[in-house]
Amino acid sequence: MPAAIIDRLKGIMRSEKGIKLIVSLGLAGLLCILFSGFIDTDENKDERTSAQNSTSIHQLECDEYAEELEERLADMLMKTEGVGKCRVMITVSGSLAFSYAQDSEQYADVESHEIKQEHVILKEDTGDEPLVEYTENPEVVGVIIACEGGGNNVVREQVYRAAGAVLDISLDRICVTKLIDESEEQT
Repeated sequence: MPAAIIDRLKGIMRSEKGIKLIVSLGLAGLLCILFSGFIDTDENKDERTSAQNSTSIHQLECDEYAEELEERLADMLMKTEGVGKCRVMITVSGSLAFSYAQDSEQYADVESHEIKQEHVILKEDTGDEPLVEYTENPEVVGVIIACEGGGNNVVREQVYRAAGAVLDISLDRICVTKLIDESEEQT
């Protein structure tokens, strides 16, 4: 019985109708694959949401990094003679990058050589955490410093040099200007 069915299917497939059927089914399959990318499944939504959240978290970390730099630089500059009150704005590019420590084991015998690497995990109260070897901070791309002494060329030069040294950026990425009094700003 199964042999008769197989012979009949072979006969249909060799005919012109059979070839058209195979081509039609192939095209239908390709269209299904093509349009499956446009169907928004819960899994696709979860992946997009996760990616957006990850981007938001990285942006938040970068913003926090920039704010910490701003506070530290402003604090230091205000302790410099002639600078007075100051406000600092720093822009960064990129994101925080972490390099994690790895343990490696090598297995070798006559026929093969295998290296097994695993991240070093620390057991903490909050859960298992990978051991971070080093953190690469976002790149500082520019800074503007508004200070009371920004109208004085000597003070401005000191601020340029201090900011360049602290942030490790060239002087052309730094702008120093005179801080206007808030009472002057309202008029």
